[in-house]
Amino acid sequence: MRKRERLSEFNRSNIISAAKELFKEKGITQTTMDEIAKKSDYSKSTIYVYFKSKEEIFDYIVLEYFQLLKFEIEEALCNTKEFPNSYFAICNTVAKLYTNYPLYFESILGEIKFSEDESNVVQFQIYTVGEQINVIIENYIASCISDGYIRDEFDSLFQTTFALWGGICGIILLAHNKEKYIIHKANLTKEAFMQNGFNLLLRSIMRNTI
Repeated sequence: MRKRERLSEFNRSNIISAAKELFKEKGITQTTMDEIAKKSDYSKSTIYVYFKSKEEIFDYIVLEYFQLLKFEIEEALCNTKEFPNSYFAICNTVAKLYTNYPLYFESILGEIKFSEDESNVVQFQIYTVGEQINVIIENYIASCISDGYIRDEFDSLFQTTFALWGGICGIILLAHNKEKYIIHKANLTKEAFMQNGFNLLLRSIMRNTI
């Protein structure tokens, strides 16, 4: 990497780091580009050299954590071969993402707003990483079906994968959003509620012979 490229990467990293701090402290909507410039110790005009908007900075942060999720899912499946341990490894990897980065969780795993338009570089990269994660999970589900662990009841592998993925994410969001209610009604921590939910979801998809 040439000196100019290293400097550019250094500056972008500093700006993103400053934005992360401000987003966490003030929230995304309340944070301004002026504040990001001040926090990162750059002029506002310099910020706009590297990013078109606050929303683009946010997208780059989402991309960073999306790439991290992909890596950690790959690691979890590589290090945990046996079913159902591999299933719980995926669940706990996604749960850890929420614990570490709650501000970005729904943007990473919620509504898909990204397109295949390559002119928007960062959103196309996010879309690409998302598709790569889908392939990883689809391949995993396909192998579980082939090995007789999971029932094959949907018309397509995509539907099976997406329904399971939605169930995992929904349990995590419910556990965190309704934490006080869960403690009050069931005397369960959010962690225990999530594990019970993951177990219930698993039993709904497993073959009776397992």
